[in-house]
Amino acid sequence: MGFEQRGFAFGNRRGFAPPLYIPELKVEEQLQHDSYIGLSGQFEGKTWAGQHFWIPPNRKIATLAFLISKLGSPTGDVTFTIEEYPTDIPLLTKVWGDASDLPAAYPPAEWQEVEFDIPQFIDVIVRMQVKFSGGDAGNQVAFAFWSGGSVKPDEEYVRDVEGVDPTSDAAYRYKYYE
Repeated sequence: MGFEQRGFAFGNRRGFAPPLYIPELKVEEQLQHDSYIGLSGQFEGKTWAGQHFWIPPNRKIATLAFLISKLGSPTGDVTFTIEEYPTDIPLLTKVWGDASDLPAAYPPAEWQEVEFDIPQFIDVIVRMQVKFSGGDAGNQVAFAFWSGGSVKPDEEYVRDVEGVDPTSDAAYRYKYYE
């Protein structure tokens, strides 16, 4: 009886299997930013901002990050969401934490990232966004974006109050597996 017949892998006498394949985590990002918008989370105020675009097939989204910080002393949940566009069906969502835990640096200089509990394959038009559920005019979440012309031609910066701005792009980063 040979090693393979006894359950040993590849002739290894001690029965150790070769290491498992761990897929490489790849990155898609838009890093440029020169402007900042305050998310107040109030009725009639801005409650979310993000980027609208199509995700190519066979991408299993694992993380999402934005350049955000706090202005004043905001409190309330900061949530990162990927929604199908235009139906607004949530595909992935995760609470980053409370806005009071964000860095106070202005302009935002540190990526704030969430790792989704169960990464999913997404290949539709989406809106990746930050949502903020608390704050007021003096206590906001600062969100970084580029206003100097479109960086990625097939993508658009979006906000809940002003809508779509095809001449700007949100600063974002997501990591995925193929």
